Amino acid sequence: MNQHPILSILAKEGIRLGISRLESFLEYLNPSVLALPCIHIAGTNGKGSVCRLIESILAQSGYKVGLFTSPHLQNINERVRVGQEDISDENLNRLLEYTQAKAVEWALDNDMPSESPLTYFEMMTAVSLIAFQESGVDLAIMEVGLGGRLDATNIISPLVTAIVSIDYDHTDVLGDDLASIAAEKAGIIKRGIPIILGNIPLEGFRSIRLIADSKEAPIYSLQEDFSIKTNQEGVFSWQGFGRSYSELQIRMEGDHQRDNSAVALAIIENIQENVPVSEDDIRKGLLKARNPGRLEWVSENLLLDCAHNPAGAARLAQYLGDLDRRGKTMTLLLGASEDKDIRSIAVLLAPQVDRILTSHCSHPRAMSDKDIEKIVGGNIPTYAIGPVEDMRHHVNFDKEIVVVAGSIFLAGAVREIYGE
Repeated sequence: MNQHPILSILAKEGIRLGISRLESFLEYLNPSVLALPCIHIAGTNGKGSVCRLIESILAQSGYKVGLFTSPHLQNINERVRVGQEDISDENLNRLLEYTQAKAVEWALDNDMPSESPLTYFEMMTAVSLIAFQESGVDLAIMEVGLGGRLDATNIISPLVTAIVSIDYDHTDVLGDDLASIAAEKAGIIKRGIPIILGNIPLEGFRSIRLIADSKEAPIYSLQEDFSIKTNQEGVFSWQGFGRSYSELQIRMEGDHQRDNSAVALAIIENIQENVPVSEDDIRKGLLKARNPGRLEWVSENLLLDCAHNPAGAARLAQYLGDLDRRGKTMTLLLGASEDKDIRSIAVLLAPQVDRILTSHCSHPRAMSDKDIEKIVGGNIPTYAIGPVEDMRHHVNFDKEIVVVAGSIFLAGAVREIYGE
């Protein structure tokens, strides 16, 4: 489903960071949902891909896996997956109505009738945990929504945690330096529970190490405790924790996905005692993993990417720089939410394209195409084309490669139009 009346109302209420409210509600509802075996993954970029890689490996091994991610590309159902399938409309509707009714009951019992009991994200987090428990999943993979310390998902007790990357995003909430951002994300670290780190800048690593040490949580980081080596054909090897795998392959596009695969494998190795996985299943799971909207070729000349911050744009720019254009020009269809640094994104991507078309989707947070044009217009031809539905009137797939970036919501809208 594209939207639900309950969620439409909650979306207007905005966000309220903090975990005590949701934790109190779920203890009231059913404390056992907080005891589900799970993996908790944070990071500025890459956490969704790591989640999908782990999901694929564990599913290949025969485990029933729950996956909670955000935001969604096209349908709300994508946020809650069981057994590699999005939750059905019927089941999602039932759980939303049930959870909302119970939340109102809980709020009244606790003298909170004047405020919305749960936010949009808290509601979806609760629904996911209830759905996972009802389905009897062997393990749940929970992706952090924003930051970590005050994120609603931080109510769980994971087998292992991970921070995939640290970079600038949501600086108005998380802080405007890497140390502060890292500290917020490191809030998911639990006492004695291993924390897996991807490529983390030194400033961020120091913050994470201080918090991990205070909680006696073992740290395992990429290049220090586990590593990858890639050959020219894209095949790579992984080594760490006394084990190694050679001749590994993935189908996800982009060099950064091999780093994400390294983090995913480190997580798998750290849960082997509780959730054993064979080498054969690791190989097959990596190869089968997909993450829609992330360097996804919808057709031969249409590439979608959810790059919506400078770090994501830099990775996309590197990919485009190495791309064989087959003699075609390259057009960037650019959109953005109002809180994003669209100028920095455009500066990084502009050298790789021949022109920029600015657009917007129907999402309430979407910046108008004309505002984006004013911000990014400069040395490269830039044109505001109106809503994304008008894109077809401004591109020629026979003569150009079209790259969609800047907004997850825009990528989702284009996928809705052209994905079939």
